[in-house]
Amino acid sequence: MSDDSNPWYTGYKAAHHATGFMAWTSAVITIALVAAHVKHYTHPHVQRHINRVVLIVPVFSLLSWGSLASGDNTAVYIESVRDCYESWVVYNFMSLCLAYVGGPGAIVNAMQGKEIERGSYMRGTCWFNANLVVDGQFIRRCKQGTLQFVFIKPILSLLEIVLHAKGTLGDGQMNFLKAYPYILFVYNCSYSVALYALWMFYLGAREPLAKHKPLLKFIIVKSVIFLSFWQSFFTAAAVRVGSLSTPAEGRAVQDVLICCEMVVVAVLMWFAFPYTDFVDPDRSKSGFVSNVVNFVSVRDVFDDTQHQFSSTYQQYTLHGDGDTPDRSGVQMRTFAALGPERNLFRAGGGLEGASDLISLTHDPEMGNAAFDSSTSNTVETQIQAKVDSTDLI
Repeated sequence: MSDDSNPWYTGYKAAHHATGFMAWTSAVITIALVAAHVKHYTHPHVQRHINRVVLIVPVFSLLSWGSLASGDNTAVYIESVRDCYESWVVYNFMSLCLAYVGGPGAIVNAMQGKEIERGSYMRGTCWFNANLVVDGQFIRRCKQGTLQFVFIKPILSLLEIVLHAKGTLGDGQMNFLKAYPYILFVYNCSYSVALYALWMFYLGAREPLAKHKPLLKFIIVKSVIFLSFWQSFFTAAAVRVGSLSTPAEGRAVQDVLICCEMVVVAVLMWFAFPYTDFVDPDRSKSGFVSNVVNFVSVRDVFDDTQHQFSSTYQQYTLHGDGDTPDRSGVQMRTFAALGPERNLFRAGGGLEGASDLISLTHDPEMGNAAFDSSTSNTVETQIQAKVDSTDLI
């Protein structure tokens, strides 16, 4: 137990030098990787999400070091900002997996007729009444599961800041008369739903994702968030039982651990997200600054949120016209027009103006069936934008 009159984590001491060196080392390693991706920004719809995921290393390491060096007064505010980024990473990792395979429509086509079997404790499907069909609604639920974490976590962080300022937070204390245990409970529920949605998505899409080697990427992303959460939990428990003297010391222990861990994660990022996969001298690239603006902008997230939770995202059942059999399982999904396609629609171009962005696919079993005013042939229609900057989801 530390001497409260002169705790090891206050003042500019050796601990600050060591953690500062590790934090800046991990930051430089990952920023170099991001810069390489920005230089070879040949697939913006994929690399945008890669850069956002990779940046968790400098965000976590530098803010943890800043929290350690700043002292008790500002540490809780710095850590609240740091912890918001993990929700951003979970969402962008799922978006990255979708971008790898060409969007939700490509996954539904590739996995048509495939199901995730229920009843497996190892896979976490033991409580389902039936097998999970990998369709548009399945992917939508997975995205909703990750998006809720993106918005709930910042709200919880804001609450922590306000309650800490009022002295009612009880940061790092398992005191049920304070707000901290309840905020931790809500956070744990939201975080668990997000990771479970990400895991279900991986189970449903692992075949088309296989060539992109998603398992290493998934393990790295999940381990960073997993370690951050459980370190916070166990340091709070250590304060409760007296192994650590104060909540401030508990935060300091977690900050030191994160600075050490991020060095290892920074190196692994180069293997999990290599920029060499995107080096293509024949493909045109935008300027460095415009590429940075592309992945820093969060407009795609708000568009995605509006679409995924919108009532206009629907499923329809189409029936035969008498000559063709009814197929109640056929679905037609609506997609939001985003990015360049949306601009074309706003300019009055309509589908004709967006013809270079749109591909229409039909049910191969039904031949060249099409919709018109006099027939209702059974057909599954999917519209998928093939754009670099924004996917249709």
